[in-house]
Amino acid sequence: MLCQHCGQHEATRFYRTTVNGKTQELSLCQTCAAAAGLDVEFAQKFPAFLGDMPAILSDMMGLRAPAGRQTHHVCPSCGINLQDISRTGKAGCASCYTHFQAVLLPYIRKMHGNAVHTGRVPSGQRAELRRRSERTRLEAQLQEAIGAQAFERAAELRDEIKQLEKEG
Repeated sequence: MLCQHCGQHEATRFYRTTVNGKTQELSLCQTCAAAAGLDVEFAQKFPAFLGDMPAILSDMMGLRAPAGRQTHHVCPSCGINLQDISRTGKAGCASCYTHFQAVLLPYIRKMHGNAVHTGRVPSGQRAELRRRSERTRLEAQLQEAIGAQAFERAAELRDEIKQLEKEG
């Protein structure tokens, strides 16, 4: 797992705190942990650790702007910011997931094991979903064939797409 702050080094320090029933986790490399003042003996820092952890987590995750700097992390659709999402645990709208993707995606993956829905589909929609997925795959192959100037293969793929549309 890479450091959540720098994204370059392997995370070797893992921090978790629960404040008012809300748990926050942070995975850092040794350098980033030292820069945040967290890379010391836990027993020495224990009282201060508990008091400073929410602020340190907010700084490291970009949820709070450093002193003297304004943050521009606001969803253009609903106006919610990362601090509000962190506080409530809820996104304001569907656009938040796209706008805040870099920050939210690691947490979504950690909670659900994946960031793409792979669950059950209502039985009446399975065939249509398979058809759509197959069409998307064929269209991608068609574009690759055209780009590679493999026009015979492109014609075959075009015919497969037309046949798929007839079936649907």
